[in-house]
Amino acid sequence: MKTLKLIAMATVTAAFVSPSFAAEVESEAGAKIIAPLQIANATALYFGTIAPSLTSADEVVVTPAGAKSCGAELTCLTDDHTAAAFNVSGEPDVSYTIELPQNISITNGAGGSMQVNDFSGSKAGGVLVSGTDSFTVGGTLEVAANQPTGEYTGTFTVAVEYE
Repeated sequence: MKTLKLIAMATVTAAFVSPSFAAEVESEAGAKIIAPLQIANATALYFGTIAPSLTSADEVVVTPAGAKSCGAELTCLTDDHTAAAFNVSGEPDVSYTIELPQNISITNGAGGSMQVNDFSGSKAGGVLVSGTDSFTVGGTLEVAANQPTGEYTGTFTVAVEYE
């Protein structure tokens, strides 16, 4: 009799857990892949031709707008200075940010070096209107007293990232 009661209770319990109380649904999964963000250097950052002081250090600043200021202890001999220019391309109408370096060294290949620091951009980020945008970068060149002569070169990295 006890076995019969247990079977009857199991049958009644199973009736309350019927498939009519369960539900299923399918969902879609997907992704949108956008154009990769790309950056190209169009113009180098160039401080021009400079004559240093024999006794005092000073600096040359090129702004993102391309203006140059030459410290009082230096003689800036040419007006061929340029701000660095960059072109960015990617997904239309998407925003991006710009990351600039803190400082770099440029060298003359004969042991002389100078620091470039205080990099600044014409903007901190942008929007890829029609998939393209551009910006410029300036910086400050530290020229030592009696800086060794030569053609100084170096590189710096500018990064862009979608936001």
